[in-house]
Amino acid sequence: MGPFIKDKNTTKKMMNHLLIALTPIIIFSFIKNGFIPYKKGYTNIVGLFYPLIFIGISTLSTFIFETIFKLIRTKNIKEALKNTYSIFPGLFLGLILPINTPIGILILGSLVSSIIAKMLFGGFGKNIFNPALVGRLFIISVFASTIMSKGGYLNPYELDAITQSTPLTNASVITGIGNYETLVRPYGRLLNIFIGNIPGAVGETSALLCLLAFIYLTYFKVIKWKIPVTYILTVFSITYVIGGSNDLGIWYPLFQIFSGGLMFGAVFMATDPVTSPVTPIGQILYGLFLGILTVIFRYLTPFPEGVLTSILTMNMFVMILDKIGSIGRFNFKIALIPFIVAWLLIIGLSFGIAVTLNKTEEIDPNFSILSKEINQNKTTYIVTQKGYSSTLKGQIIIENGNIEEFKILDQNDSFYSKIEENNYIEKLKENNEIDTVSGATITSTALKNMIKNTLNDYKTGKKENIINEEATKEPKPTFEIISETQIDEATKEYIIKNKGFSGDIKLKVTLTNNQIKEISVLEQNDSYFHMLEENNYINTIIENQSNIKEIDTISGATYSSKGVKEGIIKLLEQVGVINEQI
Repeated sequence: MGPFIKDKNTTKKMMNHLLIALTPIIIFSFIKNGFIPYKKGYTNIVGLFYPLIFIGISTLSTFIFETIFKLIRTKNIKEALKNTYSIFPGLFLGLILPINTPIGILILGSLVSSIIAKMLFGGFGKNIFNPALVGRLFIISVFASTIMSKGGYLNPYELDAITQSTPLTNASVITGIGNYETLVRPYGRLLNIFIGNIPGAVGETSALLCLLAFIYLTYFKVIKWKIPVTYILTVFSITYVIGGSNDLGIWYPLFQIFSGGLMFGAVFMATDPVTSPVTPIGQILYGLFLGILTVIFRYLTPFPEGVLTSILTMNMFVMILDKIGSIGRFNFKIALIPFIVAWLLIIGLSFGIAVTLNKTEEIDPNFSILSKEINQNKTTYIVTQKGYSSTLKGQIIIENGNIEEFKILDQNDSFYSKIEENNYIEKLKENNEIDTVSGATITSTALKNMIKNTLNDYKTGKKENIINEEATKEPKPTFEIISETQIDEATKEYIIKNKGFSGDIKLKVTLTNNQIKEISVLEQNDSYFHMLEENNYINTIIENQSNIKEIDTISGATYSSKGVKEGIIKLLEQVGVINEQI
């Protein structure tokens, strides 16, 4: 734009309008995540204001980090505070994170947003990627297990009373593309999802408020309306074909655009003036490919959300899209090629997903029957069901139509400890329609599906999905004493191995007069094994060996700590120090 062209809509005014548009969303977050839990008695006075504290801390953090960064470079406080708009990365970051993100992690994410994603690129107006999304990507990639173990997206009321997952997480674990009963009914009505009375990130659940913000920001020419309109219409069109091909109503594409922060991302994140195209053609292409990528991520990858990844991916192509847009303004034939590619992708995705993922699949692709043994009125199944981070293997015994026994033979799911803490297996035996376990939604849903799929096979007598009629035995024990060395008359050294989270854990254990003197870790491949070291878990076992069975596992590294503990116990059993089996 030439210097002779004037516009009353200054950057400062645009940012003020942005704050006004965000205010109802912040208030809604306070009501949903603070006031309602407080009123229902699920939190205290701190919890009442915690959503505002949460957003405030991230906002203040980016302001402080950017100010310090600029002071180091300019030594002038007025210059450091001038036109940086440093609060916005933190404000947006606080709104798009789970409410149970620990404050320390929130501050670290603010540092990544403000310094790495913004200031190192040159500051306001020069960053390539949306700073808030980079911060969220960092936090979710590194600290997802920590956040989910503390409750994830669920506020205190949802955590204790509802125990539901987010709509898209729920959609990712059902068979096929789902139906109204499995996708919408758990949250009441579609209206509830539109208003935002569902689990989700701090400030992005209300599609209604995002729509009102879009109208307000478009009216005052703060955002580029072509991007959110094209983005949302693309997702709507593809999912309309997918739903319509499976006899689902208009509610299905509406569910897809109201869920998972798509509206918030389309209105506030995709329209970031720095990281989105400025040419009209570039903006339309940007929105088209955002919609295409979101559908791909939601349906064809293990990541149910897709908005964050889609926007960050398209941020890399903004310069190319603007180049196409500049040339296409005078020669549209140049711009026609990417439009054709986009339309072909839209058509291909629409019908391809509709055919491969239908709502009436009789056999759950995540379920397999390894064996089925019938003995008079008793049928014993060995089955598997895809869980969160592993395939769950279970034994289910049905007698006269009733489940007599249900136990898990093998699993490596990260949050399985919550299943054990809630005695969920026993509850499922009595009622397979009970709520899922908060913090272990996907795992508990998989267990429910395992029961339902097995009962369905029992009732229908089908055997098409039996893949191994002889796999009736439980898995072989993973514990092994590899070597035994006599050091002196009183001391023996053992090399043992036992199953951990991602493979075998190999330990060297020294016993003197049947007392553990030393434990050394020789080999392990577990992702969270460092948490054992941080919690001094090995020394805890040595110091409390007389009560070793009572030692708790480490939250966040349950299977690693369980593998170490059970390996030591099995060694002590085999050498005669303790006699009772685990």
